[in-house]
Amino acid sequence: MKLEKKVVGLVATILLVLSVAVCGIFLGIPDLHVWAQQKQLQYATQVEKGESVLSLMQAETAVLKEGQQDIEMQGQLRLEIPEEVKTADVSIEQNYVDQEVRIYIPEISQSYFYDYPMIGSSDHIDDIKYDVENKKGLIDILLDNVYITDVTWQDHYLYMDFVAPRDRYDKIVVIDAGHGGSDPGAEVLGTDEKDIDLAIAKKILPYFKDQDKIGIFYTRTDDSSLSLEKRVGLANTLQADLFLSIHNNTTASGRMSGINGTEVMYHAADESGASKAFAQTCLDQLLQTLGSGSKGVVVGDDIYIIRTAQMPVALVEIGFMTNQEELDKLKSDEYQEAAAKALAQAVLQTLEE
Repeated sequence: MKLEKKVVGLVATILLVLSVAVCGIFLGIPDLHVWAQQKQLQYATQVEKGESVLSLMQAETAVLKEGQQDIEMQGQLRLEIPEEVKTADVSIEQNYVDQEVRIYIPEISQSYFYDYPMIGSSDHIDDIKYDVENKKGLIDILLDNVYITDVTWQDHYLYMDFVAPRDRYDKIVVIDAGHGGSDPGAEVLGTDEKDIDLAIAKKILPYFKDQDKIGIFYTRTDDSSLSLEKRVGLANTLQADLFLSIHNNTTASGRMSGINGTEVMYHAADESGASKAFAQTCLDQLLQTLGSGSKGVVVGDDIYIIRTAQMPVALVEIGFMTNQEELDKLKSDEYQEAAAKALAQAVLQTLEE
């Protein structure tokens, strides 16, 4: 009888404990729901302000790893694109100067990053920001150095890897199109120098399409403003082998005149003589190809991007915009192509020496 009472008492105790536990769970559900709502609200507030979502990616990746879930990865980062969005409509921009990668995704909402979390490693990443405007999402990945972004697609997954330039190229060349944006450079008869500089610079790249071990990096490829510090900063950060800056000349007064010809500036403080040699090669190739008059190689140490460059540098002044004949040539596609070819040959020749 005593044994039976003990058994009954034990069972009653167990049932009581279970009842309390179950009640606790059900009583706790509202708190869990509130907590989830608070987290989602906190996330939405972050996104609305365009703040960092790097911690969200790190947390999501950690949860998956702790759950020992198999994650199929073909790169450092994986981003899922909604089924209703065509991958062809997703655009990716690489900005080497500001060390960032921008991903634009159409037709998504503020909750996208919450519904389709990015996962992967945060190596090489300083921050990730997300914002939405007019149903177009922007994921801005800020890197800790200059990297080449390799992108691959599998179904609706976007994979990204960040590769150090020296792991891919034996030689690195930085090409700088002078001026840009709010800085037009010389303005002559309705023509801005910045446009000619950029047109010539962009025509250089095709001459390196078969040079797999030479990396060409531009300070700008569009009409954007860029400080002198950022221009030379890109070359120095990359530890480039050569730095080429493209410009065009005018008379001191800015008036039209008969003065014409090609001039190239160099870094005289470069005791190795490599900067002067590079400048001379640029001048020789331009004179030979363009048939322009020679204004010689000139010391340019008073120019910021020349004196602060940590590699052989040449700043070319291809022609005088204040000379009508030379201006007409500089505005022509044929002449710009010839100038680009000459500069490409100068770069290749210098790298081979």
